[in-house]
Amino acid sequence: MKTARATVILLAIVVVIVLKLAIYVIPEGQQAVITQFGKPVRAVTEAGPRLRLPFIQEVNRLEKRLLPWDGDPQDMPTKDKRRISIDVWARWQIVDPMKFYRVVGTIDNGQQRLDELVDSAVRGMIAKNDLIDAVRTTDDPLVYESEELEKDWAARRERVTTGRLQIEKEIKELASEDLGGTYGMELVDVHIKRINYVESVRAKVYERMSSERYRIASLYESEAQEQKNRILGQTKKELDEIQGEMQQRSAEIRGEADAKVIEITAKAFGKSPEFYQFMRQLEAYKNTLGRDTRLILSTDNEFLNQLTGTSSGSE
Repeated sequence: MKTARATVILLAIVVVIVLKLAIYVIPEGQQAVITQFGKPVRAVTEAGPRLRLPFIQEVNRLEKRLLPWDGDPQDMPTKDKRRISIDVWARWQIVDPMKFYRVVGTIDNGQQRLDELVDSAVRGMIAKNDLIDAVRTTDDPLVYESEELEKDWAARRERVTTGRLQIEKEIKELASEDLGGTYGMELVDVHIKRINYVESVRAKVYERMSSERYRIASLYESEAQEQKNRILGQTKKELDEIQGEMQQRSAEIRGEADAKVIEITAKAFGKSPEFYQFMRQLEAYKNTLGRDTRLILSTDNEFLNQLTGTSSGSE
């Protein structure tokens, strides 16, 4: 009895171990390839528990979700002979796990395949298009920070014929050719992440941008000086007009005052000629005689007679 019980317990333990080794679980977002003695025998694409032959079959799990691909920046020429550095990213997934496992094997190997295919497609498409097509999507007018820049760009404007979105689409199509049939992979999306001039060209571009900004600044400065001169000229003109009006008004006031004085004097002379004559003589004395004044007068001089109090007929 003891031996039979021990045997049953031993068999139960063996069964548990075998079941534990035979049952495996595929989580959501994953798939698997079952190999038997290293040879792929079937693919499991649905999530959930599954059975395998323990010690004979092995579960090789693969991602079912989208996988990122990010290439290194590459230097290449455009159709219009401009050297640029371009950085591209993509998303891909495994659509045929059996073929992928046989041909590619691992995710890292799949990334290396995409390095070759996508880089080659990018070089081919960039070489067929001008830089403006890789940078812009539409030919809509741009908004510039000054009229001078807009005029300068309008003089040498380049037309968008293909556009960035179309280039990305053609890169995806070119890199995806027979990708699923050969490697069991699908390229879902491709986008240009960054475009820049190569380092040797970048310094010249920055220098040209700097000189362009200095030219615009000089233009603004000359316009400001012209505006300043115009304002100063207008101000001087207005001041001259004000001064002229002031001098004219002053002359009019003086003329009116002189006329008033003449009128008053005439009226005073008409009322008392003797008094007026006497005031004229006093004013003449005041203007003529001073502390150091020396006069030589004849005896019959009226001025001398006034000073001495005698008339011209007296001795």
